[in-house]
Amino acid sequence: MLNIQTITYQIKFLDDLTFREEPEIAFYKTIFNRLKNILCINIKEECISCSYNKKCLYSYLTAADFLYIENLPVKVHRPLFSKRLMKAGDILDLKFTILGDAIKHVDFIDFILKEFEARGLYRENYRFMVINRTIGQLYITRGDGEITGLKIITPIDVKENIFIREKEKLDILNRLYNMTDNPIDKIDISYLFDGVKFKVHNPLRIGRNRIIQEGYIGQIKFNKPIKETHMLDIISIIGAGRYYAIGGGAIEVYRA
Repeated sequence: MLNIQTITYQIKFLDDLTFREEPEIAFYKTIFNRLKNILCINIKEECISCSYNKKCLYSYLTAADFLYIENLPVKVHRPLFSKRLMKAGDILDLKFTILGDAIKHVDFIDFILKEFEARGLYRENYRFMVINRTIGQLYITRGDGEITGLKIITPIDVKENIFIREKEKLDILNRLYNMTDNPIDKIDISYLFDGVKFKVHNPLRIGRNRIIQEGYIGQIKFNKPIKETHMLDIISIIGAGRYYAIGGGAIEVYRA
């Protein structure tokens, strides 16, 4: 069984607003900044050295204030390119994927969005309204035929040993958040990666982390076709690589 859910907020802007970064990332950061103010009882100390760390809900939901970016339980979806200028009347689909037991705390996201809906965003109090909210369990859907390769749609941080790293990452995520009760099998087949380097010049600052946004997009071709695997089931949903939680490593599967 897969224990992963997705929640989507359809947001309608009531004022013109130009974001300094992608609106999906801006909302993500705003929500978790507010969450820190609500939950953190030792705000001047870094999560990693805080004596309350192991019992802190904020640290649990942000992997120690985003220090361990590859271990986050809440993923925000963003395309490779997002428009930053929102006009009054424009609609944004703000979508989160939430791993395992972290779904128990989704009410915090609801509460914080309602709070900003009432008071507005930023010092200028830009207004918006949530016109729809949907939440649902994700299920594994598999196609016909063996898998010959993958298309990497948004940047992944590595080109070599991708599936060794994914196995390690997913095992840790499953231990932390209980996102599946099925074994996560290895992929041992070698592959060729025809990719191009993609880099955003401005680093992303989130929590205690400063992320250099660069990686590879392109195509992976397995040296021989592989059968369906639970690893691919999961990364097809959450993304591959360290930066899956901020939209990296989105994939599509190619079949024979």
